[in-house]
Amino acid sequence: MLSFRFLRPLGAAAIALLVLDAGSLRAASPAASPEPDAAATAQLDEHVAQGHRLYQLGQYQGAIGEYRRAYELKAEPRFLEQIAEAYRQLGGTEQALFYYDRYLAAAPDAPDRTAVEVKVAELESLRAAPPPPPVARAPVVVPGVVVASPRPARPVWRRWWFWTAVGVAVATGVTAVVLAARTQTSVPASDLGNGKFY
Repeated sequence: MLSFRFLRPLGAAAIALLVLDAGSLRAASPAASPEPDAAATAQLDEHVAQGHRLYQLGQYQGAIGEYRRAYELKAEPRFLEQIAEAYRQLGGTEQALFYYDRYLAAAPDAPDRTAVEVKVAELESLRAAPPPPPVARAPVVVPGVVVASPRPARPVWRRWWFWTAVGVAVATGVTAVVLAARTQTSVPASDLGNGKFY
């Protein structure tokens, strides 16, 4: 009978080597270091600065994208508040409320908590109120630019479907007349005459 007792020490040595290799790899990996590297910090700062610039310029959609990228790099609650502010400026009530709620949950002791809660209450009241009726706007007149007036609605008799319906009705009427004339013919004439025999 074959004995595998000599393999036990080899297996234990192989496991020990694997554990040591995994430990050395973990210590050497850059993700294990608790300090962020300079490139990631610079990238984070660039996204935040670009987000602030776009927000100041009124380009809120672009600012939202930059703040989201910054939040992906570092999950700071202040980015959630800035995203909510940009959505509020855009009129996205639901999105703004979502990010304000996330901000308040992530930073329960935020120094501006009362101001954010006032904004949330304001947005909640907007969500409950019906939307305002659309406002009719006067056309903008630009000197030197000729704007074509909108075409008036075409009358029904100038539409293709009207004439198609008329054609179908006429064809149906002609067919009905022809068929009615065929069924009213009398008994065909024969050598015996035109008389009806019952």
